[in-house]
Amino acid sequence: MKGSFELHPRRGWALVLAGALFAVQIACGSERPIVAAGQARATVVVPGDASPVVRYAAQELVEHIAKASGVTLPIMTEADGQPGDGSHFFLGATRAAENAGIDAAALAPETFVLRTIGPDVYIVGGDLRRGGPGTRAGEHAVSDALYNPPEIPPGDPLNMNTPGGTMFGVYEWLERELGVRWLWPGELGTFVPVRHEVVAHDWDETVAPRFFQRLVRPGLGFTSDHPALGFTPAAAEKYAHEQSVFLRRCRMGRGTVITYHHAFTDWWEKYGEDHPEWFQLVNGKRGPMKPGGRFSMSVSEPGLQQKIVDLWQAERTKPTGTNPHYINAVENDILGLCECEGCRAWDGPVPADAMKFYSPKSKVFGARFVSDRYAHFWLAVQQLAAKHDPDATVVGYVYFNYFQAPTSGIKLNDHILLGYCPSGGWYPRSPEEHAWFKRQWRGWADTGARLFSRTNYFLDGYCMPFIFAHQFADDFQSEVRNGMVATDFDSLTGQWATQGPDLYLLMRLHTRPDADPDELLSEYYAAFGPAATEVKAYFDYWENYTMGHRAQINEAFDSLHASRWRTWAKAAHAVYPTECFAAGEAMLAKAAAACADDRTAAERVAFLQAGLVHAKLSSRVAGLLSLARPDGPAPEGKEALAELLAFRRAHEFSGIANFNHEAWVEDLSWTLGTETKQAPELYP
Repeated sequence: MKGSFELHPRRGWALVLAGALFAVQIACGSERPIVAAGQARATVVVPGDASPVVRYAAQELVEHIAKASGVTLPIMTEADGQPGDGSHFFLGATRAAENAGIDAAALAPETFVLRTIGPDVYIVGGDLRRGGPGTRAGEHAVSDALYNPPEIPPGDPLNMNTPGGTMFGVYEWLERELGVRWLWPGELGTFVPVRHEVVAHDWDETVAPRFFQRLVRPGLGFTSDHPALGFTPAAAEKYAHEQSVFLRRCRMGRGTVITYHHAFTDWWEKYGEDHPEWFQLVNGKRGPMKPGGRFSMSVSEPGLQQKIVDLWQAERTKPTGTNPHYINAVENDILGLCECEGCRAWDGPVPADAMKFYSPKSKVFGARFVSDRYAHFWLAVQQLAAKHDPDATVVGYVYFNYFQAPTSGIKLNDHILLGYCPSGGWYPRSPEEHAWFKRQWRGWADTGARLFSRTNYFLDGYCMPFIFAHQFADDFQSEVRNGMVATDFDSLTGQWATQGPDLYLLMRLHTRPDADPDELLSEYYAAFGPAATEVKAYFDYWENYTMGHRAQINEAFDSLHASRWRTWAKAAHAVYPTECFAAGEAMLAKAAAACADDRTAAERVAFLQAGLVHAKLSSRVAGLLSLARPDGPAPEGKEALAELLAFRRAHEFSGIANFNHEAWVEDLSWTLGTETKQAPELYP
């Protein structure tokens, strides 16, 4: 049967076969031998001029088959001559694929064809970045800084902006045929079931990503004024590389490269003198309320809207530009504060429950409800831009006091792309609160705008066993059902050994968004072999602990004036006191006993045990050195901190956590001395 391709922004890793969706785990017909009787029965063939993506895809295919079977398949290029007898994997835009009627150049970026013909397997991807929708000239650096380590250049297979269709096709094949799963970065987190024979089944599918952008910001930019708390340079380099590999294996990337960020941060300096009317009016004064302070815009001002479009139009018409369709209209990182008559006229009725789920200490509590003015703003900019380009799309954030759904009945359109970035709503939520936050997404979706998830929730939890997997999955899948077209999660803090179920679902739901979360989690637990049941019980314990302590968590952060993303370590001891770890320790001891005869499973349990020890040590130091202690640091804090630092030095190459993230949190949470400020090369 011959598959037909239809790219649709709301379908995902969609299997579009003659117009029908087929389940990804079903194969039919004959089997082709790939490895049999300890011998390679297939050859991997790439084009003579294979791109870095295709060469890397070939290496990944061979490496994982070797892990499964102990047999290494040969790799050759078509320039080397005719491939020998047996089966073949034809990867990328080979002549063989072209002769088989597979046109690689016609595939959208990141899309791939998975097809078997006779004894051969064809994995052919959209590996080219086309012209059209892209970033503004000069903005690639912004995107690279957010999503790619500096050592990963454009075009590299590990760069998030590099189309990886063939590579993604290889990963799909490995998942389906070999049951490969990537649990966390690194060798230990790569689960490949052992098998003596490898076969390839019949496939004829064209597969496109569900979301045009799938991003989890890698969190490699966390820095601290106390570097001794974090990685040494060599450990940081290893961690960054392994995580970059892992993220691509989980199909993180983007078919359309767009850049968005707080758009107006330097506008007061540039335009404030000539056009003060473009800026917030607060207490009768335009612009920042104090020198150098943040400010919002007077979004109802026609001159501001026109300037945004004029700048975009000037950029897109430059000979060196990328002719972008996307206009960055993301408000600055501050509440919408403008009190001018025009902005207030655009505001909709205030919902009766507008403040119901905000703490009185929240910056949003008591702020004016301004969602409708921003909806009007984005629509006005989009309509102006459409005069120059009917495909022009405005990008904005729904954020702060304009994240709640509009109430005026305003209708937007699919040329307005909004990042859903709720203020508040941290997990765990009460059932009523959870339902309320999901309603806000649906309300924005009902306007006709396209939405992408741009939440900060994965900055939460510090290094504690903070498990909210099922509530997150319900949130994510609700967004999928209500039109989510892309993601951008800020950020990956890398707590692999303590928050594994959260992070596994975060990754897997990007490629299996409609799957039962418990079925996905069963994949994770299965990698612990004979200890799977015990490990599940362990994480169930911590999820019940997290969900059951919602009120205590909120009270601790309020009373200790701690942030859920930046100063978590001020309150870690209050949320996870030392005595709470004993039950988890006992459960992991039981898991270790269950898999004593399975070396790899035992190593994975030991990985979890190291994460729990690290969390317990960190909680102890928090209790002794927290800036929230009314009587200052405890005398024994220095000794406890030394023990924590020694543990991190001993485990920094293990991959249990991103220690640089811990340092980033701790340097604003604890009373620290000069010993934590030593240069990295002086680390013990």
